[in-house]
Amino acid sequence: MSKLIALAPRPIPRISAKLRQAIELNVTEGLTIAAACDKAGVSRAGYHKAMKRAAVRDHLEEVQKRFILGADTKKSLYRARALDVALDLMLNSKSEVIRARMAEFLAGDAKVSPVAVHIDARQERGGYEFVRPGQRTVEIIEDDADHA
Repeated sequence: MSKLIALAPRPIPRISAKLRQAIELNVTEGLTIAAACDKAGVSRAGYHKAMKRAAVRDHLEEVQKRFILGADTKKSLYRARALDVALDLMLNSKSEVIRARMAEFLAGDAKVSPVAVHIDARQERGGYEFVRPGQRTVEIIEDDADHA
């Protein structure tokens, strides 16, 4: 007959305060791993070695989840404030254009695109050109003999 023995639970792996700080800086402030390690006083090699441990990866995921939940909360709060401002502008603005735009904004449940893009393609050459920085511009000269 087998004997059952109760085992003590595994201890929670310890993560140093400096490593926790480096992870927090990386996630919440957007610092690079190198900058976060330098600021927290952790070597980069130690950081990468620690990331091989499951407990450290779990901690990183937890910090990321908390950060995302915080961002979602802020987004909801700022959206509510923006709607209050839009309502105030709609009701109290002296400009009819602003009142009308805020009415459209509120009626569309704040789905109006905040970015308006306009490209004026009315040029003699029949279009527009975009030259990336560092590229050369080549101009094509048409001969009158080609059109005859």
